[in-house]
Amino acid sequence: MNESLSFDSAPAEGAGLASRALLRTAQGFALGGGLILLALVGMSLVSIIGRKLFATPIQGDIELMEIGAAVAIAAFLPLCELRGQHIKVDAFTLKLPARAQAWLDAIAHGLCLLAALVLAWRTGLQVLESREYGEVSTLLSIPLWLPLTLIVPSLALLAVTAAARTIHCLTGEPRP
Repeated sequence: MNESLSFDSAPAEGAGLASRALLRTAQGFALGGGLILLALVGMSLVSIIGRKLFATPIQGDIELMEIGAAVAIAAFLPLCELRGQHIKVDAFTLKLPARAQAWLDAIAHGLCLLAALVLAWRTGLQVLESREYGEVSTLLSIPLWLPLTLIVPSLALLAVTAAARTIHCLTGEPRP
């Protein structure tokens, strides 16, 4: 396997202003997702301690965990796509020429772009429908359109990052 994990946050050499802005935006979304997860961990600890010591857990903690995790996961996707860190099975393509590998990668990122656009569109429609019908969560009655509204920008940014990666694979431009 040809795997490497880089935590280098600097844009690639020669990356333009748009590439740097895209990287910074994706990093901002990922940091926001990380803060959400930290808040969820803190809430979970308080709930577990309250449940074990005082028999008073946080009401709806599992519901909050589900909603928060969905928003956080969506926020991580653009940076993951931009860095090309999705799961990649390349055992059969390692022997191919670099140009063929780049074309296959471009197809994969193009499919990711298509999926992100469809998900953003359908989630946006779900926001409108949930708001119109007043759908709420089971225990806490949280309006479901609120967390869905937070997911749509992440999916839109995922589409933009997938487009950037597709262009990178096709043209060989510096990766953001």
